[in-house]
Amino acid sequence: MSISIDLSGRRALVTGAGRGIGRGIALRLAEAGADVAVNDLDPATAEATAEAVRALGRRSVAVAADIRTAPAVDAVADAAEAALGGVDILVNNAGISLYRAIVDCSEDDWDAHIDIMAKATFLTIRRLAPAMMERGWGRIVNLGSYVAQLNCTTKYFGPYCAAKFAIVGLTQVAAQELAPHVTVNAVGPGDVATEMMEAEWALEGRRRGIPTADVREEYRKRLILGRFEAPDDIARAVLFLCSPLGDQVTGSHLIVSGGLPFHA
Repeated sequence: MSISIDLSGRRALVTGAGRGIGRGIALRLAEAGADVAVNDLDPATAEATAEAVRALGRRSVAVAADIRTAPAVDAVADAAEAALGGVDILVNNAGISLYRAIVDCSEDDWDAHIDIMAKATFLTIRRLAPAMMERGWGRIVNLGSYVAQLNCTTKYFGPYCAAKFAIVGLTQVAAQELAPHVTVNAVGPGDVATEMMEAEWALEGRRRGIPTADVREEYRKRLILGRFEAPDDIARAVLFLCSPLGDQVTGSHLIVSGGLPFHA
């Protein structure tokens, strides 16, 4: 018995999809047949991903917005629904990461992490879940993190870890409240080779006084599978959760980390 991954007729909204993991997710969903609304802070990168989706034969719209407030989220959702006719799949991917000690973090640093990740995830679910429940089908996938697990937090990422733990907690509650027709899961990446990760390695290298390349190699060596993840590794996990193969998975935090070890 084979189950094909065919999302034809489904309509997705992916936040933070201008580059990196979000772009990979948007393209994977489109390849499976879904139409995709692309949100990003940068209009140019949002449009570039939307063009790539359209090149795959799917409908797409680019919606540039900072989604840390309710009016902005409502505007993004309105644009996505107007362009695609509705949203059946929501992927909350937008995020930031700042490598800085807690005592050196400003209140603005804290607010940015919580608002862009945890608060925006809450706002998009609140806005889009009711229509999914009314239609009787929906898939919500939130981006958690390897660090949002017991004994996996990483120093100098205080606000980031806090936001990701909040997302995992919200995911578990939403899975209960939106069942049985809407599944809600989180995917927890580890070290993904993206511009954001490269910037983190550079910051760590400067703090420790060593080359970025040395930091990068230290991170690679700790991976059981021996290579950094690519955005598509995360995208395929998201696709699984949105497909018939994931119909009985909800409230989970699927770690896709290449085998990162737990801290002692």
